[in-house]
Amino acid sequence: MSVTNPEVSIIVPVYKVERYLNECLDSIINQTFTDWECILIDDGSPDNSGKICDEYASKDTRFQVIHRNNGGLSAARNTGLSVSRGRFISFIDSDDIVHPEFLSNLYNLITSYKTDMAQVSYESMFSTFTRKKHLVDEITVLNRSEVMSRLLTGKSMPNYLCIKLFKKDIIDSPLPENMAFEDIFVMGQWVKNIHKMVLSPEILYTYRRRGSSIVNTNFAKNRLDFIKATFSVAETLRTIEPEILMPELIDRYLWKGMVASGKKIARYEPNREIRNSAINKVSAIGRNVGVPQLKTLGLKIWFRASLLTHHPRVFSMLMRFLNKIDIHARYTRNQQFH
Repeated sequence: MSVTNPEVSIIVPVYKVERYLNECLDSIINQTFTDWECILIDDGSPDNSGKICDEYASKDTRFQVIHRNNGGLSAARNTGLSVSRGRFISFIDSDDIVHPEFLSNLYNLITSYKTDMAQVSYESMFSTFTRKKHLVDEITVLNRSEVMSRLLTGKSMPNYLCIKLFKKDIIDSPLPENMAFEDIFVMGQWVKNIHKMVLSPEILYTYRRRGSSIVNTNFAKNRLDFIKATFSVAETLRTIEPEILMPELIDRYLWKGMVASGKKIARYEPNREIRNSAINKVSAIGRNVGVPQLKTLGLKIWFRASLLTHHPRVFSMLMRFLNKIDIHARYTRNQQFH
């Protein structure tokens, strides 16, 4: 089957996923919605992933394969966007799985409610169990101000690109290359073009939790990128609708990000020198911003923010100690795929 003018372009960056790629691509083939093209970007993968892509393209002409030198996830997605022909864009990660109704549900939502973006719920898959995440209780339509507020609070609208369907017209800027957490950055950029969005409670995307994924490696650099992305989002949203977003909401968003990043660096960055240097950088950012009042952050975040800002070494020691006694967190981490 060949699609000349597909409704949906699916963009799938591929790198070192030969163990999981067949399952992902089979789930795309099994979509009940058939008017799609799937652009597979082999990002210089050193394993058999590129060969697997070619095999699928030889059997189904809706698959298009682009082989390129390794440039990272964002560069691969940008390559896919540059050749996409659909009116709508879907991003799927090559180690994940989509339910047969994934595209059909998203397409019906975005066209029926005449929105710029649609989102479904998801589940996280570990090696021995899954965790379902119903992001809303019922179909929910949001205007741009509500979308912006939920981006900041994290309520019902994570930054993941993969659980969403976008009108191609709203994607007016490329993903930042050589940067982790690019999803956060571009969601902050694209939101200015979103007038309306619809969310569904149906769990139609399975996110495979992998310890070797991009966000679970290079903790210090990645978490500093995370902070950079959150500050970019905050500044962009302030510019779009300054009268809507309360300063307290921005402050809480930024500090939740900084504290979470500091915690991740302290717990999981194995190199002591790199760890200490990164924690000190986060601490310096915190001192420059200033810790808001207790009532803005809540006791737990305020305490950790104050400790991170004024006593970064003590903060790091405390986070590492809490990690050692957190049996549940260690178990979950050990259950990730590799």
